[in-house]
Amino acid sequence: MMKCVKPRLITFDVTGTLLMTKLEEHYIEVGHKYGLSIEPRQLAQSFKNNFRRLAIEHPIYGKYTGLGWENWWRTIVYNVFKDQNKNVSTETLDKVANTLIECYSTSKCWHVYPGAIELLECLRKYRIVLGVISNFDERLEPILIDLKIRPFFSFVLTSYDFGKEKPDVSIFVEALRLANKDQKVDIVPQQAIHIGDTIDNDYFGAKNAQWNSLLISHEQKRIDERKVCKEDIFINLQDLRRHFEMFLNKIKNRRNV
Repeated sequence: MMKCVKPRLITFDVTGTLLMTKLEEHYIEVGHKYGLSIEPRQLAQSFKNNFRRLAIEHPIYGKYTGLGWENWWRTIVYNVFKDQNKNVSTETLDKVANTLIECYSTSKCWHVYPGAIELLECLRKYRIVLGVISNFDERLEPILIDLKIRPFFSFVLTSYDFGKEKPDVSIFVEALRLANKDQKVDIVPQQAIHIGDTIDNDYFGAKNAQWNSLLISHEQKRIDERKVCKEDIFINLQDLRRHFEMFLNKIKNRRNV
């Protein structure tokens, strides 16, 4: 965390940081709609395995392999439901996939974490440029609009649109360029902070770009304090907002002395 320099740019990861989803609940509900039963624990493990495998075979949601983001997610849905419903028809899988892809394009399947709005309002009050850096497909912009939080951000940068994904340093360099271009300012990496929930993609991705970085655990995820400075870990967004208020007010008071 910066010791005495006021941050001029703060960017956020989205999934697991600002937004959450009840994946098992939505998949089970849609599956049931089309006559498919699915066991939650198996679903969660199957989703994780398929996501990891497809991310290796078709990185950045299939942007460069010809698959494309929509078929990338269609493949995930097919495989997850086939794991528990061996004889399910392609016609049924199409209906399930179409419904889930549409649901995950809106606020129906996404929820803002408690404290997110208050944190964004707090930071905007201090005239800090806010942005998004997310390994996400091209649905992110409409999702943020639907959730009514898009106006907080100067820019929304996704891996699918940019063509590189976190932790690649180039996506952080691009974020800095977008901030400076939009605001007509000259922010340097040491004046930027990235906030996310993953050690490699968010924390060290930003650090490697010479940024400051913070991690949010939402009281659910254990973060290895041998790898990350304890002062850079926050249990929820309310705690992070209080920290920023104290930190920014301290800087403000020093300047007024």
